[in-house]
Amino acid sequence: MSEERRGATPPDPTAEMEAERLVGWLRLPAVVLIGFGETVSGTDDRDGFLIVLLAFAVWAVGAMIWVHRHRVDPRFGLWSSTVDMAAITALSFLSGGGFSEARIAYVLIPVTLAFRFKPEMTAVGGAAAVLAYLTQALSHPSGRTQDGLRTIAIQAGYLAWVSAAAVLLAFLLARRTRRVGALATGTNRLLADALNAEERERQALSESLHDSALQNLLAVRHELQEAADGEPSPGIARAEAIVAETAKDLREMVADLHPLVLEHGGLKAALSAVAARAGRIGGFRVHLVCDTRDHHPHERLVVTVARELLNNVAKHAGAQEVEIRCVQESEAIRLTVIDDGVGFDPAVLEERASAGHIGLSSQRARVELAGGTLTLISGPAGGVVATVRLPGGPSAPSL
Repeated sequence: MSEERRGATPPDPTAEMEAERLVGWLRLPAVVLIGFGETVSGTDDRDGFLIVLLAFAVWAVGAMIWVHRHRVDPRFGLWSSTVDMAAITALSFLSGGGFSEARIAYVLIPVTLAFRFKPEMTAVGGAAAVLAYLTQALSHPSGRTQDGLRTIAIQAGYLAWVSAAAVLLAFLLARRTRRVGALATGTNRLLADALNAEERERQALSESLHDSALQNLLAVRHELQEAADGEPSPGIARAEAIVAETAKDLREMVADLHPLVLEHGGLKAALSAVAARAGRIGGFRVHLVCDTRDHHPHERLVVTVARELLNNVAKHAGAQEVEIRCVQESEAIRLTVIDDGVGFDPAVLEERASAGHIGLSSQRARVELAGGTLTLISGPAGGVVATVRLPGGPSAPSL
């Protein structure tokens, strides 16, 4: 059924929900207007009209509640449009046939189909609405006169005209959706290339540090140990301790730069390594909860953003406790970093960004380019909750 949606890109569940909710809000005024129309023009069968109108109102309210509480798919849109057309047809027949005030509500069908489905489905729905109007209008006694037939033909022409306009609208929306999808795909590819280039540079830097600087430090430490064995000296001992500590820090930097932990140990191991290093620098305790079932295409971006968030906590928050949660939500992944530090002022963040401290700003841009969101909330008593949500799915580029 998803193939019935407009555009070549996979349907966006959030957009589908928004469309169905909008249709629900449009349906409610239609019920009210049809009821008021009955008071103006009258009906041939008042009791039957009121029963159908009440059923239509119950359906409208029930559908509204359903789409606000449940996830719906394209089949719901097709069935709901069918129910709408059946109700409008019955109400029109019971209140004057081709002359009923309720006939105007037929425009609800092609218009609502236009921003939910492809042009082809909109055309089918528009044609069905015209056919339903003609069927009930010609079946009604008022449509059997010469003037009645002329009026019915004119009204059917207007409805066909609105349906054609809805088809054109659906075509424009479909073309715009394809263009936006193509732009989003190109942007994601550029982001993936940028992150891949960054990872290659980080890997090259880590290998260079490991093969040159770290090895040189280890050689110096070995020479100091031999010198200390021959002639113990407090200065040599202090120098050896400094070299050992520097080598330890360099090892941590190499491990932090190299993506080997993520590739071989997985997302939890990579987040644990990043968190442990930040905790040592910032002097805070880290509690990590990572519940991801499958490999996610944005795992490297998650680790990169987590590293930046934790580095900010270590440098500026003065936190004692930091909690990291990484969970998978359907195809999306959500990272939350919570600290009990001093919090922040949004104005200060803007000043720091304008002064060239663009760490968080650049990470936010990366997340948004990948179709996700990054939010920072500081409580009145201090502390910050940073939440990152990134989409997934088969079409998501591997970053």
